[in-house]
Amino acid sequence: MPRPAPRLRACLLLTAFMTATLPLSVHADAAHEAAAEDLLRLIQIDRGLAPMAARMRQSTLQQIRAQDVAVGEEPIAAPYLTRIGDLIETTLSWERLRPDFLKIYMQTFTREELVALNTFFRSSVGGKYLANVNSLNQQATEVVRQHAIATAPDVRAITDEMRAALDGN
Repeated sequence: MPRPAPRLRACLLLTAFMTATLPLSVHADAAHEAAAEDLLRLIQIDRGLAPMAARMRQSTLQQIRAQDVAVGEEPIAAPYLTRIGDLIETTLSWERLRPDFLKIYMQTFTREELVALNTFFRSSVGGKYLANVNSLNQQATEVVRQHAIATAPDVRAITDEMRAALDGN
């Protein structure tokens, strides 16, 4: 039997290699995804989406009502506003966003890193962090807000200097 040409032989070898390693890469991807799914479940990322979607629904509908709905037109606008609100909540649902979150975490962390994070968040210190993360974030936001407010007089003074310099030109 004649030997295949070098190009054909290379293609056959590459095909054999890919066929042999495919189940390993599929298994690795599945394990990576399972570790990412486990982390997302531990950090309860899905629980924050519903309140965020509700806030976005409320603010969007308020803006639309204020800009587009005149007094007396509320009954006509109501079904459209309901559709818009439902669209926002569907778009921001966990079912819709889950694949994107998995992709982000899988691109950011290796499977091994995700397993380490999962181990940490299952520990007492990790559990304590998760129990307090919202409060910590609120406190951090308040600290930043207070410092930003404290700079307002200085920002105003520098702005006044700038205006004076601009007026002098």
